[in-house]
Amino acid sequence: MYSVDNRNMWINNHHIHNPSIRYATKRKKLKKVIKNMVFENAAICDEISRNQEKLLIVREECKFLTKKLRIFEPQLDVPANPTTVKKATPRKKATTNGVVTPKPRRPAAKHKKNIIEVQEPITSGNVTIYNFGDIVYDTPFYYSDCAIYPAGFYATRTYAHFRNIFSKCTYHCKVIKAGSSPRFEIMDHDKHFKVTGLSTDECHSHLISLINKLLGADDLIPANRNGDRFFGLSLPPVRMKLQEAPESKFCTGYIPLELQPNCHEAELKAESDPAVSFEGLHNTLNRFRSRH
Repeated sequence: MYSVDNRNMWINNHHIHNPSIRYATKRKKLKKVIKNMVFENAAICDEISRNQEKLLIVREECKFLTKKLRIFEPQLDVPANPTTVKKATPRKKATTNGVVTPKPRRPAAKHKKNIIEVQEPITSGNVTIYNFGDIVYDTPFYYSDCAIYPAGFYATRTYAHFRNIFSKCTYHCKVIKAGSSPRFEIMDHDKHFKVTGLSTDECHSHLISLINKLLGADDLIPANRNGDRFFGLSLPPVRMKLQEAPESKFCTGYIPLELQPNCHEAELKAESDPAVSFEGLHNTLNRFRSRH
């Protein structure tokens, strides 16, 4: 009979010289390590999601408190103890040889407009961009794989009038910040037509439906999901300008535009679509009339 020490020595030597047993032991250890890492990763993901929810709640509370503060701001300007306020003694006017010299006045400060305009608007075809807005990257609703929707974006496009397709109309396209998701707006120059939606395609489709009603058909001019193009957000100059901003790197779902040799021809073809171009619309109508 073998002693206990000799038996343990024989088992250790057998494990060392047997590769299958040695690899099986390593595999068990690796499985245990991987299992622990999977659980740890899941716990970290849960913690991140909880923190993101808390962050959204805190932001909404900050907006609510800011609105409340603006309501009470006029009351904050009133002094706490009006009786202790000292009356200002009038200063003596400066005189030169007995003649009162008028005090030089400061130049009046120019008030800023609510809409921040670009110094030199960028024009590309029928679109003119006046304001590129601010890129919002902390929520995925302000960008897609092929376009960025900056808050405050403002552009105009010339297209057929919604009441008379033979006359041109200037439509004002805006991206409005509305919490975690933007709002899109199309309005004519005379403010007789205005549509607001959750996407550019929704607003553009509503306008195209009015054009089709004038033509007496429901689908003569298809929208073809050209909302981003109608707003000017998918134009190469606009995309390249927005990609230059450092905030665009944090738009994880956005694919940056890379200019290609045949990009100009493809852009001309896309801009001649009857759903976004006044000339393209009438060319399509002329071809339709010639066939019928």
